[in-house]
Amino acid sequence: MGVNFEFIFVNDGSPDESEAIVRELTSEFENITLVSLSRNYGQHAGMFAGLSYAIGNYIYATDCDLEEAPENIEILYREIKADPGTDVFYCILKERRGDFFRNTCGKLFYALLDLISEVKVPHDQAWQRIMTKRYVEALLRYTEVESLPAGLMMLAGFNQIPIEIDKHFKGKSSYTPRKRLKLAINSITSFSSKPLIFVGLFGMLVTACAFSVLILTVIRKLVFTDYQAGWVSLIGSIWCIGGLILSSVGIVGVYLSKIFNQVKNRPLFVIKEIVTARNGKGAADSRGEY
Repeated sequence: MGVNFEFIFVNDGSPDESEAIVRELTSEFENITLVSLSRNYGQHAGMFAGLSYAIGNYIYATDCDLEEAPENIEILYREIKADPGTDVFYCILKERRGDFFRNTCGKLFYALLDLISEVKVPHDQAWQRIMTKRYVEALLRYTEVESLPAGLMMLAGFNQIPIEIDKHFKGKSSYTPRKRLKLAINSITSFSSKPLIFVGLFGMLVTACAFSVLILTVIRKLVFTDYQAGWVSLIGSIWCIGGLILSSVGIVGVYLSKIFNQVKNRPLFVIKEIVTARNGKGAADSRGEY
């Protein structure tokens, strides 16, 4: 492509030999940097760790599993060079691959996110994207411990344009249904406070319904002196209200836990070591265009 560049590899607690391979590469090439985290902090933290050490005029980000074709960098770089007014070209999937359960859950998640989110989050975003330095600097100012990365990237603003790509699905995913549910809850509650508003409105609606039923019961008692309330309906109402209360308290509890985690001001990630060609260790000192 005829440009100066650097590679920044982030080791987010990789269980295989990836770190050893990159260490060997850093001894051979001066434009390779390894940012090794102290443990696994998750995809969001790992990506932000890499972005925080990127110093080029253009920064290209991608996963390392090769599901998204590395050759797409040529398309992204050509587009951003041809359009100086755009700060981000990000990839979205032409077709979501996977089994029926996975695709259905994904559609439900985005439908719910569209309902509660104040910022439109594009569906089926890929991690592959190319960004200007000023956009990355703005993005790194967001310091949420738990959040939706795709939402933050849109919340940062600037002119952003999507590009459709094909993504190869390797047939299995490390995201189990349990992890997907946890990710969905974290994403929705981190990016919007509307569920709290919905809880309040729903509580008012239930109160109004209960008051109406109470009035109706009194009227029926006065008109039909032999009227007796049903035991089943009474128990059912108690269970229903109890479930609603527990659900509402649970939603509030999720938000309180996020406040608790945020106010502790713990770092998003901890870097154990930075490895470059210079004496094997040190700060990244390469200069590049992306």
